[in-house]
Amino acid sequence: MADVGRSRSRSPDRGGPPPADNGAPPQGGGVGGGGGGGGDEVRLYIGNLSYNTDENRLRSEFEAHGTVTDVFLPQDRNTGRPRGFGFVTYGNRNDAMDAISKMDSIDLDGRTIRVNESRPKGEGFGGGGGAGGGGGFNASGAADVKLYVGNLSFDTNETSLRGCFERFGAVSDCFLPADRDTGRPRGFAFVTMAAADAEKAMGQTDGSDLDGRTIRVNESRPRGDRGGGGGFGGGGAG
Repeated sequence: MADVGRSRSRSPDRGGPPPADNGAPPQGGGVGGGGGGGGDEVRLYIGNLSYNTDENRLRSEFEAHGTVTDVFLPQDRNTGRPRGFGFVTYGNRNDAMDAISKMDSIDLDGRTIRVNESRPKGEGFGGGGGAGGGGGFNASGAADVKLYVGNLSFDTNETSLRGCFERFGAVSDCFLPADRDTGRPRGFAFVTMAAADAEKAMGQTDGSDLDGRTIRVNESRPRGDRGGGGGFGGGGAG
């Protein structure tokens, strides 16, 4: 994948020097990176962002739910183009959980954003909705698995999405939700495959480029099965 630049803003100093920013990616490998700094800080992953959403816009939306200590929007280092996701850090868990409950699945600048707690990759993508979270991939042992595919370009259609996943096995269902009033894509989809093929597809396509956006792929689970107060697993739709 392309190298990642940084676009970050931190809240003003409140009694101590901010952590050094040496240009390295966030701990934990970026998207799955660990929560914010010490104490009770909690870092949230914000997915499916519009390229028009900048730091100030993101901060203003999330500050309505508590004290935001950091905002980070990854950029492609070669092109300077946003990568379609970001991180917002809160000073305490209560504010973070309130933001997840109020901001997950809302419309922001024309895209349905996904908000959940950012965790190390070994603990799953976001708040328990991704691979390895909440008991591991396909914990129920189902024959088929529905994958959530987020951060899609509005130019991505069913044909191109199927083509991306059929490299790993037969796709039994592909669903791209659209706005009922406008017919405009909502920026995410669901792909169903045999369990073994789905696991392989998830591992190979998560973080890859499709039609100019870095897509996010994880196991779709019902909201009740997704930790972190909202999660990113998509579940239920379709």
